[in-house]
Amino acid sequence: MIFFRIPILLFFSSLILSQGPLYAQPSTQSLNIAYVAVSGTQAGLWVAQEAGLFRKHGLDTRLVYIAGGSRVIQSMLGGDVQIAAAAPSAAVDAGLSGGDLVTVAGMVNIAAFYLVVRPEIKSLQDLRGRPVGVTRYGASTDFAMRYLLRKSGLEPDKDVPILQLGGQIELAAAIESGRIFGATTGPPAMVKMEKSGARVLVSPRNIGLRFPHVGIVARKAFVAGGRDTVKKFLQGYAEGVALVLRDKESAKKLLRPYVGFSDRETLEATWQYANDTLERVPHPDPEGIKVVIQDRARARPEVGKLSPEQFIDGSIIRELEREGFFKKLFPR
Repeated sequence: MIFFRIPILLFFSSLILSQGPLYAQPSTQSLNIAYVAVSGTQAGLWVAQEAGLFRKHGLDTRLVYIAGGSRVIQSMLGGDVQIAAAAPSAAVDAGLSGGDLVTVAGMVNIAAFYLVVRPEIKSLQDLRGRPVGVTRYGASTDFAMRYLLRKSGLEPDKDVPILQLGGQIELAAAIESGRIFGATTGPPAMVKMEKSGARVLVSPRNIGLRFPHVGIVARKAFVAGGRDTVKKFLQGYAEGVALVLRDKESAKKLLRPYVGFSDRETLEATWQYANDTLERVPHPDPEGIKVVIQDRARARPEVGKLSPEQFIDGSIIRELEREGFFKKLFPR
């Protein structure tokens, strides 16, 4: 289901003093921006929206939640969404099918998932013959799950059934009910899983995978025809990340409408997850895209000859870096 969140513009005196007048400029373009997961990896986007940072740069943005990267890609190709915070791997898949998507920024460039399992699962081998869950086939949750299973000598689908359940909240419900025995997840859904008795079996730093977990994706034609718009969006997003990292308590208040839980534990875990994973200078990562290409080449060997640069456009981030934009946001 697609639903729209109406921005709740919260005024914090410290935010106003540090950022300047947020609403002085009139909006110049309306954009539908999709995000694919209720996860701390989206914190920079959410905070930028709630704090009015996109409007500060002359953009009238509406955030759209669409569970699963493949569905977001369909919405973008159909013209309903102009920019998305989605898995670059899904953009690669779209490109392999003839789509014109490109990743313009790398929000998180590691496989930023926890493998959470039910209490009876003591090792990855215990998952043999037991279903596990991902958001959507082809999404980053799916890629990370298959990587972990293969790394432990288990064949995805054959040895361990993989179910696509839609979103992180659905994964949490399935873990709690016993429908699945493991899921690739993160806060806030992970907190709900742990409260039901599940536990972390593998953490992101133990996965050991350089991977384009989530990025800013747009159609090539949109970037070519609206480069200034994309640049303004990336500026607003980066300022959102800076606010998340600079003002923890204000950020947690701004995150609350999106997280779905208002308890202190969940908000703290979501903020910490964002702090640990978000890129300060969000270059799209060619090495991470290469990992995706190599994975897709398992089924289509000819794909292995493709260059990662076909699927990314880091020119706007490099331009902002040359202009000193990120040094002002992150002086240290």
